[in-house]
Parts: sequence; C-alpha cells; structure tokens
Amino acid sequence: MTGSTLRELYAAHAGKVSDKWSSYLSEYDRLFEPFRTRPVCLLEIGVQNGGSLEIWSQYFGNASDLIGCDIDPQCAQLVYTDPRIEVIVGGVNAPVTGAQLLRRCPRFDIIIDDGSHFPADVIKSFALYFPRLSDGGIFVVEDLHCSYWKLFDGGLLAPSSTISFFKRLADVINHEHWGLPRLRADILRGRLAKYGCEFDAESLAHVHSVEFVNSMCVVRKAPQAENQLGHRVVAGALESVAPGLLPMNGIPYRLAVANQQAPEPCMAGEAAGSGPDGS
Repeated sequence: MTGSTLRELYAAHAGKVSDKWSSYLSEYDRLFEPFRTRPVCLLEIGVQNGGSLEIWSQYFGNASDLIGCDIDPQCAQLVYTDPRIEVIVGGVNAPVTGAQLLRRCPRFDIIIDDGSHFPADVIKSFALYFPRLSDGGIFVVEDLHCSYWKLFDGGLLAPSSTISFFKRLADVINHEHWGLPRLRADILRGRLAKYGCEFDAESLAHVHSVEFVNSMCVVRKAPQAENQLGHRVVAGALESVAPGLLPMNGIPYRLAVANQQAPEPCMAGEAAGSGPDGS
C-alpha cells in the first residue's frame, strides 16, 4: 500500500469534520488500495461537513476529480484549496444535478453513497450512476443498517428495503443459470417501478460481484465477458476415480436442456412488477 492508511489519515486530520464508522476505514483500505496511484474520479453522495473529501484528496494522491454532492444548501459554503475537489449542491437524482456532475466527470471509478439512506433515493442513485461507473470500478453503499429500521422504510424482512434490492443482485450475477426466459431486469422491475426508476439490460450485465460487510454493500463492475462462468479448465492426466473429465477441457459452459426451468408464479409476478412479496 502506498502512503498512510485511511485510519492514520483520520487520526491526523484537523480540517473539516468527517464522520465514518471505524470498520469502514479498514474496508476502504482493502477495497481502494489498487486505486491509490491512479487518476481516479470519485463521487461521494452526501458530504455533510465536507471532511471526507479533504481526506480522500490525501488518500488518492493522483486523483483527477473528487466530487461531492449534497442536497443541503449550506454545503455551498464549503471551500477547498485543492482544485480537484468540487461540491455540487442539489439532489443527486435530480436531472439538473446529474447534468452538473457528468459535465465535471462523465465516468466515475469510485462511487460512495452516504446520502439519505432511504431506499427510494439509494436505489434510484444506483440505477442512475452505476451505468456511469467505469468497468473495474466500485460502487459502495454505506450505512445499510438503516435498512432494518422502519424509520428508513425498512425492516428485517421488508421486501422493498435497500438491502433487499442489493441481495437480488446476486441473482442478476447468476443469470446464465436461471433456465428461464427472463431478463436480468425482470427480478428488479417491481422494486425499480416502485421508486420510479429503471435499469437497462446492458448495465446489469456488467455487475460482476456484490459483497456485503457490516452495514455496507460493495458492487463491482466489469466487462460482460468477465461475468460469465467461462469454460472448463481440466488439469492433470490421471482419472482413476472420476473418468471422462479430460475431454471437457476448454468446453464453454452451456445450460443443459434438462436444467431448463418452468416459470414460477412469483417470477411471473416480478416480471409484471407486482410480486407477491410486495416487490
């Protein structure tokens, strides 16, 4: 790792206030280490007092743009000496605000959502800005513990909570195994419709992985070809227990006819946007 850790930077910071949970600092060191020497463009949704942007400017020494977006008008008072930092005031999901963000940086390498934590905002932001994430980039949603609270339109089994939406991305990643005549967007359509947004099939095909740690979801983006199971790789020469594997070497994955599935009622409901689970 190059330079100080994020925890060290926070310990030494004396500028604008930044508020993060301690576990986030270790996770961000793990996630962002490969980006530290790159000319990254970072978008942070929700900047509050603005201190995190100052710390990111130290952490990402070669960053090209560090953009914050906050709906609070008082954030217009935040001033930085680093020209790479800009705070855009407005609702991140509003068209006029989005146009401002994209004029500054048409593509992002890292997006951190630390905004309202309401599913209506978080899910819409993901639908709007994940397509603007570069392949190889990372989209992080913070403070997912709010998904378990009714105050934030959540609950442990709430089907329309933020964390329920991101759990569904695990199925999106495994689309080639469904054995159903359904698009990736079909299992998200009800939730997207509920919050007035949509997701194009091309962008969903670039979801490479979804990872959960305590109160945080990390979604990685990659070219579609890297998100497929690929071909069999068979090494070695002796097959004394399970013969017949060697001829499979190099054969691409294809779903067997026997594994084609009959549509389930709940799946049909999802496609129509009115699933029985409330989605």
